[in-house]
Amino acid sequence: IIRKKAEADLNKKMNQNRQRMADVPQSPAGASGGAANTATPSRKRMPAAPSGTVASLRPAPALTVRDGITITEAAQLMAAKRADSVLVVDDEERLAGIFTAKDVAFRVVAEGLDARTTHVRDIATRDPLCVTSDTPATDALNTMVARGFRHLPVCNEEGDVVGLLDVIRCMYEALEKMERAHQSSKALYAAIEGVEKEWSVHSNQMVSFVNTLRERMSFPDMTTVLDGTDPIIVGPKTSVMEIARQMRAGRVTASLVVDDDTGNIAGIFTSKDIVLRVIAAGLDPRTCSVVRVMTPHPDTVLPSTSLIDALKRMYERHYLNLPVVDDAGEILGLVDVLRLCYATLEQMKSIQGNGVEDPSAIGGPMWSRFFSGNLPAELGGPGSSVSETMHQSHTGS
Repeated sequence: IIRKKAEADLNKKMNQNRQRMADVPQSPAGASGGAANTATPSRKRMPAAPSGTVASLRPAPALTVRDGITITEAAQLMAAKRADSVLVVDDEERLAGIFTAKDVAFRVVAEGLDARTTHVRDIATRDPLCVTSDTPATDALNTMVARGFRHLPVCNEEGDVVGLLDVIRCMYEALEKMERAHQSSKALYAAIEGVEKEWSVHSNQMVSFVNTLRERMSFPDMTTVLDGTDPIIVGPKTSVMEIARQMRAGRVTASLVVDDDTGNIAGIFTSKDIVLRVIAAGLDPRTCSVVRVMTPHPDTVLPSTSLIDALKRMYERHYLNLPVVDDAGEILGLVDVLRLCYATLEQMKSIQGNGVEDPSAIGGPMWSRFFSGNLPAELGGPGSSVSETMHQSHTGS
């Protein structure tokens, strides 16, 4: 009854407001004073983030905690938000540290510490690097690549947390541009190749242009990120603590669980699973078998899968590690999303416009231009020299 009465009162007020708005006289356009004078105030649009800045990368809201809470409490918050990292703030809400699922696996579980009595302050990385919203996007991304960071806090000038930059999300939003460039390059290459076949005279400039375009339009596959390192492989009965220790020793954040009888992949287990499925659930890592908390039957890819397709699949399906198997199902490797991101960035760097070989030259490396919109001519940017090159080749100059 109370709810119905409240809804009736609200509808009544809304109708009265509409009636008052309709009764306000409208000044005709072109009357004295210039523009029309309406009673309805215009809704102001938020200014767009400056192109090429961290703000234009749209940092995600950050999950923040105080350093006095326990690891179990932090893990429960992370599980509620499906997060694998949190920012630690002081009493004035200023950035004081960063705390990740990897820290829990390596510094708590692998060490045999009790998550119920260990505090965030004991394992968090203190005073992490951060950027501001107006920092150039390429500077932030360069920092993440050079330091091997997946996350980078975004703060204001006072040190208050305003967001969290994720290199994977930034990469995903650049993939659409890369795919458009790839398709444009393929179509251009096909057209140029067709014209070249029809000409009786092939200039060196045309041949060079076609060969360069062929190299730049190709995207590497998963074989380029397989370094021959064997992934961590465990049995279903292996304890979570033992796996955490193996992952720390191998400096990786995931392991494959293999069926004891068939030798096939039965599941995958990551540092994020340690936080969300073990610590947050109150399970004991010493006695908990991985079969209880692993992700069964994980997605796999063939070595012929392109890096971009693999990266898109990982982002869209929300996982951070991807097993690579051959046609017979034999395990070839386990690739994490950061390695894919960096390999894709390297591919962008290799696509230098207008013969630029120095990544520090004007315009910067190619992957930086994807975030600033300053694409080179052969990938659809301004001032395309394709028509000029074709004209020069046709005249034999």
